[in-house]
Amino acid sequence: MDKLKKWLEVAANVAIVCVCVLIVVVGVKRYILPGPASAFSTPSKGTRLSVPGVDWSRSKRTLVMVLSTQCHFCSESAEFYKKLLPEATLRGTQIVAVLPQSPEESRQYLTNLGLPTSNVTIQQEGATGIHVSGTPTLILADNKGSVLRAWAGKLAPSGETEVLGEIH
Repeated sequence: MDKLKKWLEVAANVAIVCVCVLIVVVGVKRYILPGPASAFSTPSKGTRLSVPGVDWSRSKRTLVMVLSTQCHFCSESAEFYKKLLPEATLRGTQIVAVLPQSPEESRQYLTNLGLPTSNVTIQQEGATGIHVSGTPTLILADNKGSVLRAWAGKLAPSGETEVLGEIH
């Protein structure tokens, strides 16, 4: 009888520890760690974008980069953008950067990240009809300004490969 009592007591203690660990893991995931990129809303496929001064028909595709100088995920994505922008330019894809900051401050930010800006049209977010819930957001549009694909948040390597694949 003592063996059974001791075994039940150990099993109960192990169960209590497991429940406590589960509560901590759920709490950390829900309240401390940032949510997944899918928590951002992006324009859905087929949505027409409105960016004054952008001639969508100038190229077959346009890559719209919605960024912010205050977004650490944007800065952390700079290495990927250093590959993406030249590749997009090489493939004839027009590049538009939309930031909430002034065009001058935005161009300086992109330059500080080491990104080529000579072929990039920079627009201030308030002047456009593009509204997303988070940065960074990448939007690939066709020659009429209709959304083909959109990605939000700091992309995993598989997401970066997907974007590069769409640019090809």
